[in-house]
Amino acid sequence: MKRRYRTGHVLSLLCAALLLTACAGEDAKAGQEEAWQDVFPITGQDERTQPQEPWEVNLDACGKDRVLLTQAGDIWLSGSLEGGQVVVDVDEDELVHLYLAGVNISSGQGPAILIEEASKVIVTLVSGTENVLSDSPDYTGYEESRACLYSVSDLTINGEGILRVYGYHEDGVRSKDRIRLLGANIEVQAKGDGVRGNDGILAVDMTLDIQSEQNGLRTANQGADGRGAVEIRGGALSVIAGKNGIYAASDLYMRDCTCSVSSVEEKVRAEGTAHIADGCLRE
Repeated sequence: MKRRYRTGHVLSLLCAALLLTACAGEDAKAGQEEAWQDVFPITGQDERTQPQEPWEVNLDACGKDRVLLTQAGDIWLSGSLEGGQVVVDVDEDELVHLYLAGVNISSGQGPAILIEEASKVIVTLVSGTENVLSDSPDYTGYEESRACLYSVSDLTINGEGILRVYGYHEDGVRSKDRIRLLGANIEVQAKGDGVRGNDGILAVDMTLDIQSEQNGLRTANQGADGRGAVEIRGGALSVIAGKNGIYAASDLYMRDCTCSVSSVEEKVRAEGTAHIADGCLRE
């Protein structure tokens, strides 16, 4: 398993992080007694963790190839892929449900898992398994997909297994749309952002450990229906970041969670309103 990572830049700046406080400040907590809203809905499909007649793919038999998945539905992935990558490319209105059952994917170029086309992709971490994804510093030909796990569509990660992500080029996990982390156990080390959902991030009852040279959690866009919000409900979050611990392009919601954040700039930053319940953000 890959445990080594060049985090010297982040660690060298931690002493400065101790002198900073959350950008949200006292005003950000003013709305914590307001009625909480669930910004991002969770569907039954998001929560499903048992496959239905899955298509099985053993990566051990794929050598160093680019494994192309063009079939929608449930896909059970196992085994190792050294120097290759897994690519999801189905019709834009089709859903793909990937079950990671002890995979180790080390890409020779670009992302380890690249979702090029789908209406939505759900990644379930199979209980009792450990799954490792690492990308390549070389992204020639993948300049628009700069993350170890990259999706052009909504991405959900759930399940009771473990996922370790090593983003040697830029981001760890990234979606152009929204990311939902539901009860997942995820560790991310990244040269860019740890987890970036351009249109929003929802984390529910997860265990999330991030070391990143930029932002820990980040959204990028603003708009209606909660676009750009970060919502954390329950679970434990640990972030060491070279920039912001949590950056929300619009509103930030934190409740019933435990978050430990060390950052060089701001622990939390919300371009909208930050609703942070007492006890969520450790000093």
